[in-house]
Amino acid sequence: MDPFTIIIIFMFISILISFAIGANDETFSTVNGSKTLNMKEILIFATILAILGAILLGGSVSKTVGNKLFGSGVSDISENMVLTVLFSTSIWLIISSYLGAPISTTHSTIGSIIGVGILIGGLNGVEWLKILEMSFWWILSPIIGFAVTYVVYKLIHKYIINRLNGFKDFERTERIFSYILLVTIGLTAFSRAGNDCSNAVGIVIGLEADISIDLILIITGISFSLGIIVLGRTVIKSVGNITELVPSSAFASQVPTAGILFVGTILGVPLSGSHMLVASLVGLSKSRKAPRKGGLKKIILIWFLTFPIAALLAIVLYFPISAIPF
Repeated sequence: MDPFTIIIIFMFISILISFAIGANDETFSTVNGSKTLNMKEILIFATILAILGAILLGGSVSKTVGNKLFGSGVSDISENMVLTVLFSTSIWLIISSYLGAPISTTHSTIGSIIGVGILIGGLNGVEWLKILEMSFWWILSPIIGFAVTYVVYKLIHKYIINRLNGFKDFERTERIFSYILLVTIGLTAFSRAGNDCSNAVGIVIGLEADISIDLILIITGISFSLGIIVLGRTVIKSVGNITELVPSSAFASQVPTAGILFVGTILGVPLSGSHMLVASLVGLSKSRKAPRKGGLKKIILIWFLTFPIAALLAIVLYFPISAIPF
């Protein structure tokens, strides 16, 4: 197959997967849940930040995911393997978005890589030590999110909310928190786009094809924002309804997600923003001693299913895709 056709195919796949990632992005859930912005305003804000984050921050994590997860049993990364991983990841993201469940794009991508790696090279087809190293962050980041949110909300409630005099004071304070929340969300969305969009093109880097990474990142950012606009509102509403929110409590749940995701993206560590935010909202619910609304069990179940389903999808899809002559 000629190089131009290969480039067109991978451009199309990049558009598909980045659209799927955007459709599953729950970053603005706390803004929606706290009624800080309406859905139309959220979609405009999200679009701008998604494009900027993908273009300016997307390169570092792409190299981590793309180059280091296939093991010694895989001697060469073929175009068919790349297509399989991207299709598998996209399908599972779209299914999860339809169900209103936020999942980890990183986990979906890596699950697909594991499936292809085992199929091609057996247990030696996957770099298990690298995945184990990444799993430390996957486990630690939600724990930090839960704990930090719990403490931050307690501090806000003790030193600010409890000292307010009357409804007008409360209303003014919440308005101030709404502005701070938007700044925090801006940082989260910016770094999240860099972290998640990079997974859409990371495996292409592993192929070492003659394709401009900057061009793919631009396309990824635009497609990511379209995914948010077309399907993302379902996931945003689902996560925003896990617990009752006002701007001050939404801010408390957003602090760990924003900080850890930003640092992780700069360091090239693939993190799960979905897991962190949901864990933060659970920490908030515990701190407030407030009941959680429905949907959390479904979200957690789909989290556990992500690795095996993405891997199985990749194995099944590889057989027809391997017949494509590159």
